[in-house]
Amino acid sequence: MMEASKPVGRAAKGSFLGLRGNAKVCISLLPLWGIPYVFYFFYLSLYLRECGVSDRGLGTLMLASSAASVLFAFVAASLVDRLGRKRSTFVFDLMSSALPPLIFALSGSFAFAFLAFILSSANKVMSVGYYLLMSEDASDAERVTAFNLFNVIIVAAGIFVPVTSGLVARFGLLATERFFLFFSAVSMAVLAVLRNHLVGETTVGKAIMERRRQEKPKARELVEPYLVALRYLSAHPLALAASLANVLFYVYYIVGTNNGLYFTPYFGDALGIDAAGAALLGSVYAGATLFSMLALNPALRRLGVIGCAILGSVVDAAGLALLAFAPRGNFAWALAAVAISALGYGILKSAIDAAIVVTSEGEARTGIYSTANIISSLLGIGAGFLLGLLYAGNPRSLYALSFVIVLAIPLCFAVSRMLTPRAGRRAGRSQGGPLPH
Repeated sequence: MMEASKPVGRAAKGSFLGLRGNAKVCISLLPLWGIPYVFYFFYLSLYLRECGVSDRGLGTLMLASSAASVLFAFVAASLVDRLGRKRSTFVFDLMSSALPPLIFALSGSFAFAFLAFILSSANKVMSVGYYLLMSEDASDAERVTAFNLFNVIIVAAGIFVPVTSGLVARFGLLATERFFLFFSAVSMAVLAVLRNHLVGETTVGKAIMERRRQEKPKARELVEPYLVALRYLSAHPLALAASLANVLFYVYYIVGTNNGLYFTPYFGDALGIDAAGAALLGSVYAGATLFSMLALNPALRRLGVIGCAILGSVVDAAGLALLAFAPRGNFAWALAAVAISALGYGILKSAIDAAIVVTSEGEARTGIYSTANIISSLLGIGAGFLLGLLYAGNPRSLYALSFVIVLAIPLCFAVSRMLTPRAGRRAGRSQGGPLPH
């Protein structure tokens, strides 16, 4: 920590007050993105249905978005290295965050929605630039704090979504959603411009940009970051384990968390719980996740990033097992299972988001992030397709599959421990960093 930060005191080290530079700017402005996005996305599928998009059309939009995400993830590393962390975040945030809600608001037709979803997929480039911009010049402690606060803000925004139901009841779905969409477009554009003005390019970003500036663009540039990443990962088992764990987590993220399409239907299909009960369980999930991030993560800081990823996986898996075997009609069982899973998820997500940047270094990070994005997108498509085949015949396959994926995360770290010499283990523990205080 810098000398100027010492008077802030120990309590500030893992809080917002302990952040500096780009990390502080990125977290300060995040609500301008997180709150509008959560509000408009919650009603988006219903809005598109009202505008005439069929269920098959929604499926086509999801498939097109997934395919575009793979392509954007592939070019993300070279774009972020050539444009820089700051400029790539600015350009692709406008493209993937501010433009799509404006397009949705202008028309909810399939053609407009298709264009908006394709542009939204460009967040695969923006996210690589943003994570590096936020964390690359920060200390390990600041990185973990920033990622934890990032997740806290997004989850907290979701808790207030039910409040918007009053606006829908009064003004109707179409009018309310269009208001959210226009508001989101303006808010996210203001955020992108303001953040771009306040942040500076990272040290590593400057070095890479300077080298790229002296070279002519070439086809090899597209794959060079991945070659650098693969060489780095082959020599650093802990970084490889963190990358594989990140891939597994984000497959689970789109399959078995409250961000998955089957989360709400599961309670009715498998457990016989009505819509009101399912909504309550969804609120419990968000609340328990937020509690975990605000209260448990600071208390568990001494375990380090890797220790928390392992603990979060085990706790989350216990909740998933309870959900898979929950008796039909037993609301109390389902409530306990959801709460346990969400507590583990809250620990796991903050740790896994920070794991790559904490266990890697230098120019390899861009390629590592992009590689993880590509593989998780491809596996996510496959997992979604598999689940689509299994779910209709056996809804409980949702959490059986999720259980297997989550328990594979600590296995990655166990294997890396066996492959790492003792001296490397000590270095790995120091790389794991403390959790927020």
